[in-house]
Amino acid sequence: MIQHRSPTRILAVCVILIAVAAMTGLGFWQLDRMTQKERRLASIAQKHTGEPMSLTHALRAVTDPRDTQVQFNGTPDPARIMYLDNRVVEGQVGYDIVVPVRTDVGWVLVNYGWIKAGQRRAYLPEVILAGTSRTFAGVLSKPGQNPMVTETADTAQFPLRIQALDPEFLSTLLKMPLVPYVVVLTRDDPRFKRQWSPVVMPPEKHLGYAIQWFGLAIAAFIVGLLALRKKGSNHDTSA
Repeated sequence: MIQHRSPTRILAVCVILIAVAAMTGLGFWQLDRMTQKERRLASIAQKHTGEPMSLTHALRAVTDPRDTQVQFNGTPDPARIMYLDNRVVEGQVGYDIVVPVRTDVGWVLVNYGWIKAGQRRAYLPEVILAGTSRTFAGVLSKPGQNPMVTETADTAQFPLRIQALDPEFLSTLLKMPLVPYVVVLTRDDPRFKRQWSPVVMPPEKHLGYAIQWFGLAIAAFIVGLLALRKKGSNHDTSA
């Protein structure tokens, strides 16, 4: 006698398989992210073994300038100080101070570091910078695009509060060509907190998340299989 599977049972099987496949896929994605982080950290370790490069050499001769240590002379524009909003350091909200600096390769955005926000959001904390030529030392960074963050600045009125560090957008807003990299300063300065970190999440955390997703996939498969067997057993008993 041919047993016909009910549409409800077929739908339940499909839901279980989709859930298991999705969780498994997320597990493999986390493993891939772990591998990417390991490779990047290895690349950073190699780049930081020698002396800092000139900005010109790093941008024109290095295949991937990210995370490269640089040292160069430049003249900042203290009239165009930008406050990168919503930067949290040690549980405190503040701003990263970003200033365009004229160099041998053109205008480059330089992140001076973090400062604490004031008591009232309407008022930006005062930052005074000299506009004279000086030597900068830091690390090249390639700002990433966060689809959850929307830039709200529409006019270049300074001091300027910005939500995202986007050289292409700021180049248009400021009407000046900007190099598509940002220099994050690393030398100690009592006015700023400088804690450059190449990766937000270490590889070990990605491995932990991968194990969790694989565990959830196994659990979902077992629970779903037991539920289907129980339902099938009840159906056979009542038949």
